[in-house]
Amino acid sequence: MAVNTKIDERRMLAHLRPGEPLLPPLVIRKFDRPNDREIDALVDVSFPTDLATERFSVECNTRSTPEVFRKAIRKASDNAARFESHPMVFLPYLSPEKLAKLEELAVSGIDLCGNGFIYVPNRMCVARTGNPNLYPDSRPIANPYRGRSSLVARMLLNHPHWDSLGQLTEAIKKETQTKGLSLSQVSKTIAAFAEDLIVTKTGNQIALTDPVRLLDNLGSEWRRRSSLNRHAYRSSHAKLDLRELVSVDELAWSLSGESSAPRYCTIAQGGPVQLIVNNLKLAESTLSLIPESVPSFADIVLMESEEDEYYFANERDEAGVRYASRVQTWLELNAGDARQRETAKDLYQTIIRKSRV
Repeated sequence: MAVNTKIDERRMLAHLRPGEPLLPPLVIRKFDRPNDREIDALVDVSFPTDLATERFSVECNTRSTPEVFRKAIRKASDNAARFESHPMVFLPYLSPEKLAKLEELAVSGIDLCGNGFIYVPNRMCVARTGNPNLYPDSRPIANPYRGRSSLVARMLLNHPHWDSLGQLTEAIKKETQTKGLSLSQVSKTIAAFAEDLIVTKTGNQIALTDPVRLLDNLGSEWRRRSSLNRHAYRSSHAKLDLRELVSVDELAWSLSGESSAPRYCTIAQGGPVQLIVNNLKLAESTLSLIPESVPSFADIVLMESEEDEYYFANERDEAGVRYASRVQTWLELNAGDARQRETAKDLYQTIIRKSRV
């Protein structure tokens, strides 16, 4: 499938030529650009054999984000009232969800991919959907719900209100055992969340407004790394003691979400402790571990990873043992077996309640 990346409003409006189909079988009869900065175009439309036309006020935008979509609907509706016409949005791509929203609001819309919904009460109702997106949105950050960028989402779920980007960035640095994020990275991620209508920005202030969708997006984007090497060990001491890691400043470490689950949920814990570390050899020597070839006989399984998510917002007990955050624990349980997914439901509700404080 060919993907188009270059697009501007002038080229989009050039598609609305008289005589051309708007959304088959509807045909454009007249195109006009009023001397008014608040409106992009007026188009008259009819069925091929019908002389009577219907006029639409067109609001055109080169992006298809949720925020752009919402604003386009409002502006098209305002212009339709001013010009005694029907509202229409024109975006590069209208997903089935956006088309359903247009139908719910009785607002018409078309895209550059052949999808659309045209509605005039008692006169027209034409809908086409299913064509793929040829104009994927580009934004400053590829995926704000995955990788290091997801630290911003996790912090927002812990603390939904911030006075400034600087305050949020500094808080993220304090909560991570690794490098943290720059102000620029946090700014781009917040901008992406704002486009998705998950956060709002009022002046310098930032507020999480849709924690459910934020957590759901984290869940759908998180992947358990199959490449995460697992190494089973027995302790050379009578009892494994993770407190030996507390004083090793150069080591980032945490119990896995699965091993952290009993701290947050009612779930039986079986098998060896699972520990995520960023330096396998250092952890192995610090804990005086002996490799074990039979996993069921092991006291601990070490997994090496450089991914920041494991070492972020870790809770600690009185002994200094580090646990995966509630969000990381939920992500791992939610991607686990049926028993773990069932347990994850209660933790999900706990995270959402905390994010609404």
